[in-house]
Amino acid sequence: MSGFRDGGGDGGGDGGGDGGGDGGGFGGIFSPPGIALSGLLGEEEPLPNNPYAPKIPGNYPLLITFGSTVFSDAWWSPALRAQLCLPALLKTKWEKEEPEKPPYMGDDANSTGQILKREINKLREAALLRPARQAEIMQQNSGLDGDWRQFLGAHQSRRPATAALVYLGLAMGTVIGMHWKRHFKAPRPAQIYPALTPIVPTPRHPSYPSNHSFQSHLIADMLSAILQEKGKPAHGIAEPAKAFAHRIARNREIAGVHFSPDSEAGKWLAAQMTALWAKLLNPEADTELGKLVADIKAEWQFTDAYQSPDQFRPYRSLADVVADKVKQSLTPGNK
Repeated sequence: MSGFRDGGGDGGGDGGGDGGGDGGGFGGIFSPPGIALSGLLGEEEPLPNNPYAPKIPGNYPLLITFGSTVFSDAWWSPALRAQLCLPALLKTKWEKEEPEKPPYMGDDANSTGQILKREINKLREAALLRPARQAEIMQQNSGLDGDWRQFLGAHQSRRPATAALVYLGLAMGTVIGMHWKRHFKAPRPAQIYPALTPIVPTPRHPSYPSNHSFQSHLIADMLSAILQEKGKPAHGIAEPAKAFAHRIARNREIAGVHFSPDSEAGKWLAAQMTALWAKLLNPEADTELGKLVADIKAEWQFTDAYQSPDQFRPYRSLADVVADKVKQSLTPGNK
């Protein structure tokens, strides 16, 4: 939810760093604070009414950046460039793809009660994994853009178009996700069973669908669709990205703020939106989104992917091993 706030900070930091580095590299041709631009082209001339303004000699040549005077797309803040692409997606009939009603909000009290008991027991069991996942849960609770940009190697100076896609997925996920949250008004797990004691504050908006799941699967699905070449296997980043999205969604269940149907609804909704936007996720489309897609494909153009050797095993940290041992020791009936 805080993607644009974090994006503003990242954009400011990246822009300041890049601008400072580039200015120094060109011999300090950018005018320092308090210097009139006219001083660059004429005689020494401090700003009016500022006797302390330093003087610099004039007669410098005009700088032509990258062979033109336009603002290059590569210089855009990824978070702000994402906003240029929102209109094309918002004009589609996205509200027609309605998720099913949450199963834990059925009309039959007995049936709904059984579903809730099952879901709460699943969350109680998932809570045993909190020691292993707490660090990433806390980080993802404050915003998803950093995790996704790190995962994809996407920053202002490397794969900036892919970074913009991350912010686009977060933004569209917020708009659409909040629409359906408002529609279903599903309660949070702790509202039904306070003893779950979530390890992060319960968000102040409804539970269904999970926006962490929706936004993350939307980023993974859109990137996979953009990089998919006709008649070829899926790009190598596709499956890892979907697995990463699943882990983020699962972390919200472990944290105690979402039921599993919330996560599944977010995953389903992401697939529907990606299919709906298939024609727009095209480098030939004459839109800002089309330009972004073309840049994303160019960023991944020379990335080769190979099948992992069979002897590779899933990575398990020490915290994962300890959490499994704790889980086994706390299983009912285990002596």
